[in-house]
Amino acid sequence: MIERSKNQKERERERGYKTKITLMTAILMVFTTSSLVFGLSLSSSQSQSYLPFFMTSTLLGSTSVFASSQQPEFPLRYNEEVGNPVFNLPGFTSEAVAEGLALPTTMAFLSQNNILVLEKDKGTVMRIIDGVVQPQPLLDVNVATEVERCMCGIAVSQSNETGTTNVFLYYTEADASGAAIGNRVYRYELQEGTPGSAGNLVNPVLLLDLPADPGPRHNGGVIKIGSDDNLYITIGDVDKVESETEAQNEPDVPADGTGGILRITQDGEPVINPNTGDYILGSDFPLNLYYAYGIRNSFGIDFDPVSGYLWDSENGPGHSDEINRVEPGFNSGWNQIMGIYTRGGGDPREGAATLASETGEGLVNFDGRGHYHPPQLTWLYTVGPTAIKFLNSGNYGTGYQNEMFVGDVHSGNMFHFKLNQDRTELVLEPPLDDKIADTDGESVSDSALFATGFGGITDIEISPYDGYMYVVSLGQGKIFKILPTGEVPPPAPPTAVPPPPAPLPAPPAPPVVEEEVPEQEEEEEVSDENEDQGEDEDDSGDGDGDNNGDGGDDGDN
Repeated sequence: MIERSKNQKERERERGYKTKITLMTAILMVFTTSSLVFGLSLSSSQSQSYLPFFMTSTLLGSTSVFASSQQPEFPLRYNEEVGNPVFNLPGFTSEAVAEGLALPTTMAFLSQNNILVLEKDKGTVMRIIDGVVQPQPLLDVNVATEVERCMCGIAVSQSNETGTTNVFLYYTEADASGAAIGNRVYRYELQEGTPGSAGNLVNPVLLLDLPADPGPRHNGGVIKIGSDDNLYITIGDVDKVESETEAQNEPDVPADGTGGILRITQDGEPVINPNTGDYILGSDFPLNLYYAYGIRNSFGIDFDPVSGYLWDSENGPGHSDEINRVEPGFNSGWNQIMGIYTRGGGDPREGAATLASETGEGLVNFDGRGHYHPPQLTWLYTVGPTAIKFLNSGNYGTGYQNEMFVGDVHSGNMFHFKLNQDRTELVLEPPLDDKIADTDGESVSDSALFATGFGGITDIEISPYDGYMYVVSLGQGKIFKILPTGEVPPPAPPTAVPPPPAPLPAPPAPPVVEEEVPEQEEEEEVSDENEDQGEDEDDSGDGDGDNNGDGGDDGDN
């Protein structure tokens, strides 16, 4: 159970809870039972809400524990305290540019003061023009809504040559009964309507059809367009516990498109690396889609505009949330490693964990094409990190330009990080200089905390038209705009299509493996066999705990 502040405990004792248990059938999990019980804990007056979207292994503001692993509960925990954000440093303020949204997840810009935003459970794409949410959606589709299944991610591509605006959407598509069909990526065309209407999204083209089962968690869903004009898409392990693949570091089952960051063209084709003339991990489908793997779940990726490196945020099983620099072929370690700890070695929050090898021994590496490295930052006590964004704007002064901002869904906090000169690591001040926030106090250390009070952040975007940061608040149903309070350089004039970020870095060359003598090979095989047996024990011990409310985990996020 995450340690809570004194004030928070006092508030919780003063506030009651109502509990509503809804029985949902026909969701295949890893248990022999054929049904799950989804808990929906609602509070009409408190600042912590529980809805089925993101999950956590512990409930901040509740002393109750989840049900047994055969009947896990999946509440969404987020802060919905209504009000304006509070900044940890002077020089910033905020204003709400849109409100009245129903569980908004992600957003994208069409032009100045012209925004598209997704609503999780309604399956709608809404348009906001000059701060006014248009009454009719551009698109309304059937989406599965259990827990993290949703209308999840959006990206926009505009062409000056053709005048075409393509809108890419990631959502968990549902049939007429509401049952999940799959996690799917579509390309639509924007069709402008008559004056006063929102327009429509037309001519859908299915680009990716990814698994959604067993689910219902860990669907990822972020879409980013890189400087190579390709789509980068996050997907988690969709709740796999006994059906993991080599993308979850289980070598005996081929990858199935889950547990990684995928890269495709805007027509849905896998991408060959121009620097190598080959796919990153292998040529078989869907392995040839992977840019990175070993990812439990991620709600945030972005490219560093200076170096071109991709970074991500990742959600752990009630502990060990991460920030990572993602090179082509990056293996984040799941399901053998989370944070800096091996799975099954004990709960690190209780001081019983085993530190993982910094070289990722025993992980699947696709004949040296994959490579592991430890996180740049680990939160021992989960914060539910979501959006990650580089501020490619000078609107807040040069001291913040090109630096990293990260949001969380559990508390509505926003964090700020500097990078080193090589742009390969975070520059962390004490007490985070050991790369781990191992107390609740360190999790919100002044050295990293930028602002609070957003009410559960699900997206952060920088407008290419005015250069300001916009924050999507799931808890308040709003979009906030962050503004400087002092004098700053005027924003760059708007352009029809924003300039691309720096080119993507070339993937590292596969390591040269020297031929070993037979005696050495025999010793290594025995060692690997013993390690596999140990990891199997880890999985059997962690399976129940991971589904006994892992999540947020998940912020589970």
